[in-house]
Amino acid sequence: MGEPVAGRPGGDAGDVSLPSLPYVLGWAIGWGIVGCLVAAAVVVATGVDLAPALRSSVLFAEVVGFSVLTSTRLIFPLLGRFPTILRLVLQTLTLAAGALFGSLAVIAFQPLFILARLQVAVLIVATNTLVAIGAGTALHTYDRMRRQLEESYATLRRKEALERELSIARDVQQGLLPANPPPFEGLELQGICIPAIGVGGDYFDYLPLDDQTLGLVVADVSGKGVPASLLMASLQASVRSLAMPGVTPDGLASRVNNMLHLSSSTSRYATMFFACYDHSERRLCYANAGHLPPVVIGKNGVRKLSDRSFPIGLFGDATYETSSLTLEPGDLLAMFTDGVQEAPGEDDEEYGLDRLIDFLAARREQPLDDVAAQVLEELRQWSGSRISHDDVTLVLARAR
Repeated sequence: MGEPVAGRPGGDAGDVSLPSLPYVLGWAIGWGIVGCLVAAAVVVATGVDLAPALRSSVLFAEVVGFSVLTSTRLIFPLLGRFPTILRLVLQTLTLAAGALFGSLAVIAFQPLFILARLQVAVLIVATNTLVAIGAGTALHTYDRMRRQLEESYATLRRKEALERELSIARDVQQGLLPANPPPFEGLELQGICIPAIGVGGDYFDYLPLDDQTLGLVVADVSGKGVPASLLMASLQASVRSLAMPGVTPDGLASRVNNMLHLSSSTSRYATMFFACYDHSERRLCYANAGHLPPVVIGKNGVRKLSDRSFPIGLFGDATYETSSLTLEPGDLLAMFTDGVQEAPGEDDEEYGLDRLIDFLAARREQPLDDVAAQVLEELRQWSGSRISHDDVTLVLARAR
């Protein structure tokens, strides 16, 4: 009987899909065929003349058919807010009433034949009413399935568009992070950053300040997803613009803090660890703005760089201090975000700083790219089926 024209996506309530002219013509032809079949069956069963029975049956079928179309496309969507049982009862009554009143209109059109063949008329009306209920139920079910498919398709398209946008954003963000460590005589370097949901707020960087000095930065922006990634890009731009030769860690942290505080709300902030390593003096100077304490693992033990101040962007007048230490050849500096230290295990236990220190200490002399890959694998095995919702960033630097 033809294909319905797709209506706007939506649920049962208020979703009206009006048929096109080709659909109406196909519908009329289809119900004309139904009327002919019903007339043939009645003629065989009762022996009445074919012509009046055929005329009556076709008229009945057309009236009933268009009652079905009107009910399913205009009335049924308005019943979607009712409970299932009540909705089914109302739908059946609507179809039966439409078929009955339509049949009465046909009876009024040719009363002489109807009154003379009352049993035949009742049989035709009953048959067409049953066909109408079945056809209406089938059409309404089809319409609901069509709408559900349209909604699923629209949802899928939106999801695909969002995934494409996230993929582009992820590529852009990865382009902001250093692809490879810069050559630097005093340090062997390796860094990784794995966003939890496509894009994230973790940031690390290597900043050559002069021939003898290299800046190292690791930061973790509050929040997740696209908002965090935008703030991360702003933070990266600020740090790179301020990381000039002669800059002190506390001075850079103060200026970045003021810039971020003025350009974002107080609910948007970041923790940051910034260090300058002077190869000529083997001196590491650093300022910790609320970040997890990095660790230095050497042959003489473990040192935690735990001197911390306020996060970046939280208070406009925050002050920071520069601390320093000397790195001996072979000392391993590990800087990381909470996605490493707080990785959840199967029993909700966090991976923890002590496990990370022990893991790194056992591999202190291995190539740093191998160590970073092993840390990622260790975190995957630790979490198992648990999904971490934190970005994972790890930067390793070993003094030569």
